[in-house]
Amino acid sequence: MAGNIIASLDNGENQHDIYSLAALAAGNFGAVSTMAKIIGEEEFSLLFHKGQKESIHFSKVLSDFLLITIFGQEISLGFLRLKVAEAIEKIKDNLGPSLGV
Repeated sequence: MAGNIIASLDNGENQHDIYSLAALAAGNFGAVSTMAKIIGEEEFSLLFHKGQKESIHFSKVLSDFLLITIFGQEISLGFLRLKVAEAIEKIKDNLGPSLGV
């Protein structure tokens, strides 16, 4: 995973450096994947970091694709995970055939 952005959507209210975030997220996910292997897991398919104002949810879509969601306190984690699961299936349907998946 290299941390390249293929799509971005925001509400226009934040000025996050998404390029740095993507690169750091790829490294973070790589490190956590190695930790999973150390404890005998094949992988951890998602990561979640909770902040006071905003939180970040990372989900593996395909072997080289992550879906990163930044969200505020007004969104419940359960609702977000439901919507992320739906989005991942749509992304897989669109990307999978072109990648031979």
